[in-house]
Amino acid sequence: MNDTAPDDSPRAPYTREALARLVLSQAAADLALGAGPLAVTRNDADTGLGGRASEARQLVEHATQLLVRAVVFERERGASWADIGRYAGLDAQAAEERFAPELARWSEELEVPHLLDEGGRGRVLRLPYAAYAPHIASRDLDLWAHLHLTTRDLHAVSAGLRMAGPAERVTYPETESDEMGGIVRGESRLRPFLELLAHYIDHPFDDTDWETIELGLEPTDDEADVWYSYPLIGSVQSLGVRLARDAETDIVWVTVTGAALADLRLRIGTLFDAFSW
Repeated sequence: MNDTAPDDSPRAPYTREALARLVLSQAAADLALGAGPLAVTRNDADTGLGGRASEARQLVEHATQLLVRAVVFERERGASWADIGRYAGLDAQAAEERFAPELARWSEELEVPHLLDEGGRGRVLRLPYAAYAPHIASRDLDLWAHLHLTTRDLHAVSAGLRMAGPAERVTYPETESDEMGGIVRGESRLRPFLELLAHYIDHPFDDTDWETIELGLEPTDDEADVWYSYPLIGSVQSLGVRLARDAETDIVWVTVTGAALADLRLRIGTLFDAFSW
């Protein structure tokens, strides 16, 4: 049973290939984060004998799942079973026999991303979260890459995704754009979101700020591309905020510009995650 959720729509601009690539990117980032602590020696004395081998075995399991995600992506972008087998050390038939069930499962998850639980009240997500909420995943993965892999490219993950149509295709310069975007679920939560954002840059957000933003937000409409812009001027840095109401829900779409420092971008990304649910 497919219980369609109101937040299924953000997947629409993304091709199956792009969704599969985001799932692969997330799996790779998770593996890297999991492997990092194994390089640290300080706590070896507190780890039981054999414990590090256990951690390494878990990484091997994660790597096996990463291979599955890579094969699904390669199939989505047109690779043949012979292509995949050549690099996986298998012949075409063996590659298909091994990975075809995973590809079928991926297709089923795209078709029915969540099921009702046994009580029939809640939803159980089947689709990997990076494919279920690609707008959030691509932003978070861009930030992860900026913090861990690159020093200048702010869109190392999102820049290469193949979107569904020309209107959604964006050419990202590696050093110019610093825009971050997301949603605030519920207009009543917009003020605390903005207050925290302002606090990060030492902007004294007050009633005057909020009353001005409330008036500016009233005529906005994301579908009609009508947005309201407001500056947050801090003691050491300033941010630009653009807001638009969702035409059909209580969601407010928000973009933030001006955050070039990795630590500030991390805090803003976390803020978006907290207020998007």
